[in-house]
Parts: sequence; structure tokens; C-alpha cells
Amino acid sequence: MSEQINPDHYKKSIETFDAITSQLSPMENIGGLRWQILKYVMRMGDKHGGTIDACIMDIGKADWYLNKLLKYLNDLKNNKSFIDRPNNVAELFKDK
Repeated sequence: MSEQINPDHYKKSIETFDAITSQLSPMENIGGLRWQILKYVMRMGDKHGGTIDACIMDIGKADWYLNKLLKYLNDLKNNKSFIDRPNNVAELFKDK
């Protein structure tokens, strides 16, 4: 896959994904992850000329979000603690 799913520019002291999920309720996180999965599956191959590589890229992205959803649901089931919700999410993005 030529396009990276979670490129380095999303990674600071905390990944953008983790910062966003720390600000949402469990139901909002589940809905957001479902939305992302459906988006990539439904538009499979529409970008980048509809090639097989484009299809693989979109399904790879859907799979990335599907694995995030699976982990999130398992963590909820096992009552694992989540990141404490900071008052100011911008503080999460300070460089290491």
C-alpha cells in the first residue's frame, strides 16, 4: 500500500486518534469508528482511479478502524481504564 494509514504527522506526544477518542463518550467513539469503517468500505476504489491498489488501500483503512473498534469494545468489556479526559485537548498535542 503506497499511502500510509496512520502517517507520522498524526503522531505527537499522543496520537491524534487517541486525543480525539479521549474527548468522546463510549457511544460517540463506537459511532465514529463505525462511520469510518463504512466510509472506506462504501467508497472502495473510488479514489485513485479505481485500481486494485486503490481498493486495497481503502479496505486497509477500513481494517485499521475495524481493529481500533474491536480493541475499544474489548477494553470496554474488560473495564480497562481509558485516558483521563483533559480539560484542554490542545495540551495533548505538545511535541515530545
